[in-house]
Amino acid sequence: MNFLQNNFQTLYLGAAAGDIQGRISGALTTVQSVLTGIVVLVGIVVGLWIVIKRMPSADDPQEKNEVYKAIGRVLGLVAISAALVWVVPWVYSLFQ
Repeated sequence: MNFLQNNFQTLYLGAAAGDIQGRISGALTTVQSVLTGIVVLVGIVVGLWIVIKRMPSADDPQEKNEVYKAIGRVLGLVAISAALVWVVPWVYSLFQ
């Protein structure tokens, strides 16, 4: 009987460790999602700020070109930042 009880405890502890690993993985995914949301929200705010700031001189073709360049830079930086939030932990997990 003692043999069965020891094996059951070992099996239960193994399942508990797997459960903890799953919870940590879920929490990290949640953190990554929140960080991605923050990056996208900041990108939207900056893009709107650029458009609103340059709105009075929207008739000038040179100014319009500058707005498009600035919005393009913001979109590129948002894409890179959001990708880094997901790629860096993935690369880190490759070397563990």
